[in-house]
Amino acid sequence: MDLIFSNFKSFLNAVESITLEKLAKAKRLLEVEGKNIENISDIFVNDNNELFEILPDGSLVRVNLYIAIKDVPNIYTLKYIQSKDLYRYHIYRCTAITNMFNSGRKHRYKINSRDDGTFYYTFIDKSGKILKTVENQKLNICKYCLKKFLSLNYVSDSDVSNFNLKYFHKQNRSFFDFDTSSMEKGEYAKANIYSRKWTEISNQIKSKRDYTCEECGWRPQNSYEKRFIHTHHQNGDKTNNNDDNLKVLCIKCHSNMDIYHKRIKSTSNYKEFLSKITYEDN
Repeated sequence: MDLIFSNFKSFLNAVESITLEKLAKAKRLLEVEGKNIENISDIFVNDNNELFEILPDGSLVRVNLYIAIKDVPNIYTLKYIQSKDLYRYHIYRCTAITNMFNSGRKHRYKINSRDDGTFYYTFIDKSGKILKTVENQKLNICKYCLKKFLSLNYVSDSDVSNFNLKYFHKQNRSFFDFDTSSMEKGEYAKANIYSRKWTEISNQIKSKRDYTCEECGWRPQNSYEKRFIHTHHQNGDKTNNNDDNLKVLCIKCHSNMDIYHKRIKSTSNYKEFLSKITYEDN
């Protein structure tokens, strides 16, 4: 027997309304209290070990993972608690997270989608009694995660203090962005956070400014050395390719722009450039 809906449009609207309601509720949970999880398998982890939550509509939202509870001797010690005394939060499935889950250690894990570095947190005493709940507890980034993000073998306490979670979320918001210029050549689309014409834009601005570093004045002597000249987005927004937002820099000056560009120092081009400049200076 065929099923006939006398008002199919109303039915679809009702279904959509329920989905939107669930979506709003799920987003609010991640933005406020955070969602409890039992295992790392409860989180969607991509090939780069970044963490995501699957929303009711099937979309993904980037999340942070953290232990949401801390036992302290008594309520009087709370005023002396600092971020460094608490468990760190994670933005990747790092070594620390893998080891904790594999060891079966029981903690109250949560995920949230905040980008301000604060977390919904609970303090308890040794008996498990809740002493205080904090809606915006400041936590520090995990050093394993920060080393991965910066592509460094070592990060300092200063690097941890200077890490900006909002900037991380902004820089990595393009999980589903693709460089469609490769499709014009019949190639598979490649993940890329830059404009589809970025290479062309970058080359034009470098040529316009005579391939000269606008910080130190270094200029390549031949075509090969042009690889050491970069184009930098001054406000961090890689979709803003206006001339006044672009700055031509040598690879060394580019790596010194801020903590996030320190990753450049781990590249072979950077090491080659330093070796070359040192040799020429001598």
